[in-house]
Amino acid sequence: MKVNHSIGSRVGIIIILFIVCIAITGTVEGRKPTESSPIQITTDPHYDRNPSIFQGKAGNYWLFFTRGNDDRGIRDYEGYNPDYDYYTVWYKTAKKLADLQNAPEYKLPKDPPYSTAQRDVAALQTNDGRIWVFTSPGYGPEDTSNNGIRAIHYYILDKYKTWTGPFSVLPGSYNGCGIGHIDVTENRGKLWLFYDECYRLKVTGYDPSIGIWSDPVLINPTATLGKAIVAKGNFYVVWVYLNAEQGSWGPGIYLSTSRDGKTWLTGSEPVAAWGEGLTNWDPVIINDKNEFRILWAPSDTEQFIAMTSSATPSDPSSWSSPLRVTSAASSGNYWWDFWPEAIKSGSKVALFYSSERSPDGTSRSDGNIWLIPSIPL
Repeated sequence: MKVNHSIGSRVGIIIILFIVCIAITGTVEGRKPTESSPIQITTDPHYDRNPSIFQGKAGNYWLFFTRGNDDRGIRDYEGYNPDYDYYTVWYKTAKKLADLQNAPEYKLPKDPPYSTAQRDVAALQTNDGRIWVFTSPGYGPEDTSNNGIRAIHYYILDKYKTWTGPFSVLPGSYNGCGIGHIDVTENRGKLWLFYDECYRLKVTGYDPSIGIWSDPVLINPTATLGKAIVAKGNFYVVWVYLNAEQGSWGPGIYLSTSRDGKTWLTGSEPVAAWGEGLTNWDPVIINDKNEFRILWAPSDTEQFIAMTSSATPSDPSSWSSPLRVTSAASSGNYWWDFWPEAIKSGSKVALFYSSERSPDGTSRSDGNIWLIPSIPL
């Protein structure tokens, strides 16, 4: 049989190009990314983490995150532990979520009044147009000589031009074991700051008309990583159960609710847990039409993002079986996907999260902020 070598050569070239295309995109069908494909938003070699996202009154999206100071950047590289790093606050803004990828980065031009990790950030824009950015060490390193004035700090951007701060929330009122994680929301003309210290979840309110933070209200004495929303006139806050004395670290995600921010109801059972011996971290809750959705980070060798949904959130049995949203493993390599932040974008729900994945999703790299423009629901 006569063989047409020119045709065979062309076929060979096509096959080689196809294999190269797979290697670059990481997917056979991924001739172009889909809306559920992750987009890398930051690329700095330092450790970027803990995104906070909102859509401003003028329509722009604002993304805040923290960036580590240590040049090592990759967890376990030369002993680097990102939880012990010190961080600065950075932000991006763009009209579309995907445009944040190429938007310029800005460093918040203010610093805390003393040496503190500043690992966590929570931001929002209030009805008067001001942007408020809160930071806490997230149980990271702090200068203990400042115990008398230790505090959660915040900064204010007025008219998109002038930053002021730092201001302090209830300075000197925190126990010696450290200030934990934070979230903030606005309701009934007040700011509501959720935080934990010594793994006790609390909330304090701020009335701008009088400029005073209220006495903290205890939500739960064995809780950390609280994230809150206001929906249908109620507060909903999800959090991780943590009882250090009993050695119980992250067995499940719980939900507390309140009408007024003062009296809180908490179910006796978790509303989310992956099972299979994994611990559970970094929950966030979003109200999507008639559904509430919780995203969180189950963890063992890998740490990935999972999701569950319910139309009746106070009933633990109503939450759907958890679904995996991201993968944090490839060919025996493992990394962390963590700190999910969900935001509604039209009829879709987008997901920002911290990830140690390399750009091609095959190995561990430094921490960066990633975006999935549309979560498969």
